[in-house]
Amino acid sequence: MTNPSLDYFLPYQQAWINDPSPFVIGEKSRRIGWTYAASYRAVERRVRKLGNLYFSSADFTAGREFMDYCRTWCKVFNVVAKETSEDVVIDDRKFTNMVLTFASGVKIVAGSSNPVFFRSKGGDADADEYAFHREGRNLLKAMHATALFWGHQLRLWSTHNGEGSFFNSLLKDAREGRLKATVHRVTILDAVEQGLVEKIRKLKKPDAKARQEWLDELRATCPDQDTWNEEYMCIPGSGASSLLSYELITACERSAADLPIVEDPRDLKFNGPLYVGGDIGRKNDLTVFWGLGKVGDVFETRLRKEFRNATYQVQEEYFNLLMGLRNVRRACLDETGIGNMLAERAVQRWGSYRVEPVTFTAQVKSDLAMPLKRLFEDRLVRVPADAAVREDLHKVQRIVTTAGNVRFDAKADDAGHADRFWALALAYHAADDLKVPLPPPMRFKPVGM
Repeated sequence: MTNPSLDYFLPYQQAWINDPSPFVIGEKSRRIGWTYAASYRAVERRVRKLGNLYFSSADFTAGREFMDYCRTWCKVFNVVAKETSEDVVIDDRKFTNMVLTFASGVKIVAGSSNPVFFRSKGGDADADEYAFHREGRNLLKAMHATALFWGHQLRLWSTHNGEGSFFNSLLKDAREGRLKATVHRVTILDAVEQGLVEKIRKLKKPDAKARQEWLDELRATCPDQDTWNEEYMCIPGSGASSLLSYELITACERSAADLPIVEDPRDLKFNGPLYVGGDIGRKNDLTVFWGLGKVGDVFETRLRKEFRNATYQVQEEYFNLLMGLRNVRRACLDETGIGNMLAERAVQRWGSYRVEPVTFTAQVKSDLAMPLKRLFEDRLVRVPADAAVREDLHKVQRIVTTAGNVRFDAKADDAGHADRFWALALAYHAADDLKVPLPPPMRFKPVGM
């Protein structure tokens, strides 16, 4: 018989179907028709009598979906495959395998995600959403001999499940030559570029506007950057190493109606003690001034001002206006690098009892970051429900070096270098009890002193 035309599939699906390599890994976006293409490949190879196929997914429903696709392709190929099920016992637990048996006797078997499923078997071996299998390493060990010992084919495909997943380590090993495997990588942008939107909307020709609208809608409804990166952009999430998880941050967020925040100090209606942190930037990073007001045991964001490419004079004038408020008890300013001049002049004008210059070292960053984390864990801070702020707070990572040292760092991008995080951390540090006594010659005391 003649095989159905591959023209039905998008280019990245065709590439997956046609790859003859013994071991292939698919790094992919969600919902782009990968398993659908794999099911075509599964049936086409059984039609050619190329042995059995053993398929495993992270859950039973995904296995059922794969077999449904296979039955559809059997009809397209005009072949008969008998559908049966068989109960097997693995580690004292009963599992049900779904089986399609072709007239030639070859089978497609969808079964348990337990590695034992692949043992004592020979044929092609496929694993869907491999990064989400609980025993990824043992699963691959079992699949390897099943497929490759007698010249069959091994296929793994998945979206990412964190930087530390075994799936991600396999991709690194393959790309760096330590593992002989072919890698296919398809992001949502790649899929859209190759016609996914037209396929979804049943459009007859490429439509750039429809593609962009579809992508914009998908991104706008995605809850955060890590989700977008991991589910759609083939970038493993770093949530496990982020100091502040999204859950911690969102638990402390408040809407603009519940948390009035101003930029101009003259608009501030809050009369309680205010503590200020300033992370200083110029061309590449933001300058951020963050004001925390203390209400009982809770520190509420009451003022936040950001500058991008602002002159030192503009930044200094703003800071002096802010320090002119009677209820600003104390400020901590980043004096690292380009912040040195502003911090020095601030101390000269306002005194070391109100302005503390802070030099960012590894130890100082730890002394700033860990108390802030505890503040979030205790739900004793309030921050704006703002996407840019949320991503900035989530950006800082706790990194353990090969020497066993701990450092806190964040990747610099167009949104800055976690400048909002450090401004907030400095503001909370400013709320520590004053260690320097108030000197006599002052025109008035700040509120609360």
